[in-house]
Amino acid sequence: MDIVIVGAGKLGDYIAQNFSQFNLRRKLVGFVDDNPKLKNKKIGNLPVLGSIEEVLLERRIGVILALETCSEKIDMVQRLAPNPLIDYPNLFSSRSWISRECIVGKGNIIMEGSLFNFGTMIGSFNTFGQKCSIGHETVIGDFCCFREDVQTGGYSFIEDGCQFGKGVMINQGVRIGKNSSVGTGLEIKDDLPPESHLD
Repeated sequence: MDIVIVGAGKLGDYIAQNFSQFNLRRKLVGFVDDNPKLKNKKIGNLPVLGSIEEVLLERRIGVILALETCSEKIDMVQRLAPNPLIDYPNLFSSRSWISRECIVGKGNIIMEGSLFNFGTMIGSFNTFGQKCSIGHETVIGDFCCFREDVQTGGYSFIEDGCQFGKGVMINQGVRIGKNSSVGTGLEIKDDLPPESHLD
């Protein structure tokens, strides 16, 4: 099954340029993006094939969601839901480490240098930037975005739709409520209720 990248921005370009490190035995055929100005242009060596409606709604194909925010990913999964033939592979960098005792959903992107300790449960459609460190027996929901160097202590619980800036530190046993966002370099010592926004 061929694969396309949804989103021809910085993240999508990075994945395309470094696709070999994810060890997927599938052919990456191009990008899909709703920006009409990008159609038929090339990002790196790969073409932009067209919009979501033109390319993805009736094809059997693998999809990588290279989108920058949680809300964009949620919206895209809802748009693609009418096509049951779409597959969402996980991208695990060969330069990351994931304990065998971890449970992982679908459509996750894990960049190089990231570490996932034993007993961690990861939902679906999450993005982990370079050098993230996830403590043992952490639970992570769906549609979360972790920038570079985010660290969680063991037994942390991250609910759906959370976003973390570069260098965020979450202490052991802390629960982050749904749809929360935490700005660059902050340390979270106590639980955050849903919809929290810290800059």
